Amino acid sequence: PSISGLGDRPIIPVDMPIEFTREHQQQVAPLMRQLANLEVVRGLMDGSDCAREEFHWPVGMSRMIQTPETLVYGALATIDDFPLVPLLFRWRSGCTPSHLNAPAYSDSFKERAQLEQSAAVQVPGLTMVQYLGEGLKFASTVDSGSDPAAVHPGVMAALMDDITARVSFSNAPDKATFTANLQMDYLAPVSGGRFVVMDAWMTATEGRKTFVTAYLADALSGQILVRTRSLFVKVP
Repeated sequence: PSISGLGDRPIIPVDMPIEFTREHQQQVAPLMRQLANLEVVRGLMDGSDCAREEFHWPVGMSRMIQTPETLVYGALATIDDFPLVPLLFRWRSGCTPSHLNAPAYSDSFKERAQLEQSAAVQVPGLTMVQYLGEGLKFASTVDSGSDPAAVHPGVMAALMDDITARVSFSNAPDKATFTANLQMDYLAPVSGGRFVVMDAWMTATEGRKTFVTAYLADALSGQILVRTRSLFVKVP
């Protein structure tokens, strides 16, 4: 559904699976307004270094569907867990999103050379903006004060596997690829009830192997929360 504009800025249309009820769509309307007005989303929508793509699952299908076999966009696609279909942006050839120039990326991680290599081999990176619901918190008896409990690390791994796999598919459009290794570095607790930005790009290839790096950051503060290095292998 498309939601009417908020002030002078239109709300970004987000395709919903048909299984999402009208009540669900009404409940997420405030989140969609917040999403549209995030600074990082405005930059992605207004900039010349990215192009928005429709989000499809499974990859390659013409529309979004829900099935029990897809954890993130099936069983967890609820009002409490992943209530929104994410926004997906593909980097234009030779370009990287401007938010990757923030000090949190350039000062903390020395992978700019790999990022440039990604552009040089003409496999565009991807940026995804997603909302993590309160229902994703990891059950714990530890008093966490006023902050929500952290999202279960297995959920974060599923998210990062999804975006890195989409990059690997771009390097093997005529063949299937599968995850051979997924290295997760949890740099800070990831709490529910927040928007996050995920960026992924190819760093190298060796025969049937594709190496992909990805980061997950808080959409408001820009703090990097998770770093992932993945290895995908093409099916012969």
